[in-house]
This record gives sequence, C-alpha cells and structure tokens, in this order.
Amino acid sequence: MGSLEEANIAVVKLFYQYLDRGDRDGAYANVMADDCILHEAPELPYGGVYRGREVMQDVLARVMQGFDEVSCTIRNYLAGGDEVVVHLHLSGVGRASRKAFATPIMELWRIRDGKAVELRPFLFDPAAIAGVLA
Repeated sequence: MGSLEEANIAVVKLFYQYLDRGDRDGAYANVMADDCILHEAPELPYGGVYRGREVMQDVLARVMQGFDEVSCTIRNYLAGGDEVVVHLHLSGVGRASRKAFATPIMELWRIRDGKAVELRPFLFDPAAIAGVLA
C-alpha cells in the first residue's frame, strides 16, 4: 500500500475517532469536503442522496438521534487510489422502539486532497436497521 492509500485511510479513521468520542458538536464533519456527497439506502427512513458538508452533518445528526447504545467495530480498511472501503459491524438499539439490531456494513469512501468527498454505505440488511426505527 502506498502513502496515498495510507493517508486516505487516516482520513476515514479520523472520522470514526470523532464518532467514537461521542462527538456531539459535529467535529467529524471536519474530514468532509464542502461539496461531499452522502448516499443512504432508499430502504431507510432517512434514505436519499445528500450534498454538502452542512447537509451531511445535519443528516448524520438526525440518524444518530434514532439510536442508543450504538457500537461500531471496524473489521478492516482496504484502499486503492482515491477510494477506501471499510468493513464494519454496526449494532445498537432503536431509541423509540427499544429493539436491538446488528448488521455488517461495507462503506465506500472517496477522498480528495485529504478530505472525504463521498460516502456510500452498503448495508447487508437495511431492514434490520429500518425495523428498529419504526
């Protein structure tokens, strides 16, 4: 793996470090480019395509408000060129339903000039997440 790939992985790791610390002020958005794009699965209540750092920050804040006891375990990072793929396991409890969920996820990140320009999660079981939000 070259230095570009290592630098790109470091950007993505920083995002997760912010979230791990319980970042409530949205500092994780510092790793996002102003023109970033977030793709969320259409099966989810918050599904859609979102453009811009502030919009993404608002969407992720709303997403996190739907869950308690969220745990994200990173299994692996893979990088090539401007892309980083993260294999992770996400679990938690729906705040309103009190139902638990656990599911593997692959995320595709695109990095440009040390900032994330695109995040596209691929959910193994979007119904597992949507079901706890109902």
